[in-house]
Amino acid sequence: MRKSEGDGSAVRNGKSGRTKGRITLRALFAGLMIFTFSMTLIITLFASYRSEQQLLEARTLETNSREAQRIAESVDLLFDSIDRSLRTFAGEFIHDQKLKSSAEASRTLRLLYESTDYYAEVFVANPDGKVVAAYSGEPSDSRINNIEASLLKQAMRVRGSFQSLPYRDAQSGMAILSTDAIYAEDGTYQGVVGGILHMESDIIRDGLFGNRTIDEQNSFAYIVNEQATLIYHTDPARQSEDINSNQVISDLSQGRSGKQKWTSETDQRYLVAYTYSHTTNWGILVQTPNRWISEQQNEQLRRTLFVVLVPFFILVITTLWLADRIAAPFVSLTNFVARAAERPQDAAIPTVRRHWNREVDLLSGAVMRTVQEMKRQNRDLSDFAWKDSLTGLLNRRAIDETLQKLEGDNRHFALLLIDIDYFKSVNDRYGHAAGDTVLREVAHILEHTISSRDLCGRYGGEEFVVILPDLSLQETYQVAERLRVAVAAHENELGIPVTLSIGGAVSPMQSTQVDELLKLADRALYRAKERGRNTVVL
Repeated sequence: MRKSEGDGSAVRNGKSGRTKGRITLRALFAGLMIFTFSMTLIITLFASYRSEQQLLEARTLETNSREAQRIAESVDLLFDSIDRSLRTFAGEFIHDQKLKSSAEASRTLRLLYESTDYYAEVFVANPDGKVVAAYSGEPSDSRINNIEASLLKQAMRVRGSFQSLPYRDAQSGMAILSTDAIYAEDGTYQGVVGGILHMESDIIRDGLFGNRTIDEQNSFAYIVNEQATLIYHTDPARQSEDINSNQVISDLSQGRSGKQKWTSETDQRYLVAYTYSHTTNWGILVQTPNRWISEQQNEQLRRTLFVVLVPFFILVITTLWLADRIAAPFVSLTNFVARAAERPQDAAIPTVRRHWNREVDLLSGAVMRTVQEMKRQNRDLSDFAWKDSLTGLLNRRAIDETLQKLEGDNRHFALLLIDIDYFKSVNDRYGHAAGDTVLREVAHILEHTISSRDLCGRYGGEEFVVILPDLSLQETYQVAERLRVAVAAHENELGIPVTLSIGGAVSPMQSTQVDELLKLADRALYRAKERGRNTVVL
């Protein structure tokens, strides 16, 4: 064989170059194989990159949303604590002599100041608006002028619990004046006791944001008031800046909370979550720069390439060897034709072994099977992530994300919570296999009873959820009743009577918040069970 190949090469080289510039069969096979594997690798890496990007963005938005909610709760707790402490110490000034005695008032103010770390200064004023005493660590009247006269007048007019809008303090940045009224035992108005909070103090900042204002993801939080003015920001130069042009701030000004991708005026892209505090009318925002997502993805891509390139090069070398082996019978035949053209009398007809052609076919089939297997695995992965393995319906994760999208798009929709009546007794009496059969049959009936635009999913256990876009209350009831009747009328293969209890809620008629709609639907479901089950309550 080696001699024949050598002779064939000599024949080709001895010609006038008829074969020069042509692609050899070895190169064609090797090129096609390497191209196929390379494109598969590139497509896989690209799909993985996009999937990882979406997953990272979703996780980051969810993390930011939880952090914004945590800060909002800290804000509410902070001002609730302040209100309670002022209300408690207002009772200490009931007796008129304390208001008239600066020394006595200072001692009481010192107790108020030391009872909490929040206040930069505390004071007490009489009904005429005159500050009787103030305390800021040492009993002194030297800082009385730091109390904004206009805000103190507002507090005096309120004659109750008062919290000012954040204002720019001449010495310490953003500050808030908080007071409570003092009444004598006979109900006579005696004045106010109050305190000044500095938003940039370490105590306030750490209480609201923790020890770190910027985390490892470069996420940071800031707070705005109802006039869209920055109360707190990691960049002190931006304190009290007006950011009305921000679309997210516009949403907050309407009392909405949410999460979204946002591009700043400087074309910086962020993943931002925001929560509206109804206690203070403040907006709390937590945002992460998109470049962090890109950095994480690039690092992941580098690690993936590092792991993949070595086996990929091994695969390339193996492919070249296989290409040479596949092309060998055709090279032999080509050499025979060349020799036959020169000396036909000496050429022996070679035996063509069909297994070489068959292996080419098998290799093509193997590539196709590889691609099909990849698609199947991707499809299985998608089904695992979004579908319930027992019923084939959408799972809880898919339902929750669909509801969040409907809420974010401000879509009108109805929500049905469906529970199989006495399902536990089915499992107890007939076994879990029978219970699984009942779940599958109910899922099949629900899926084929609703319209094509509606969604149905298993929410957990024997509970199902049906989402009905753009339906009125009456239409929602009709659909729910149709589902109930369809299941009750069905004769399953086990001969077990099955009925449903259904509770529903409609957005925006009853609420625009998904969590509230779920609670309303759950209460309706509970009432349906109280009414004897096998019924619908909206």
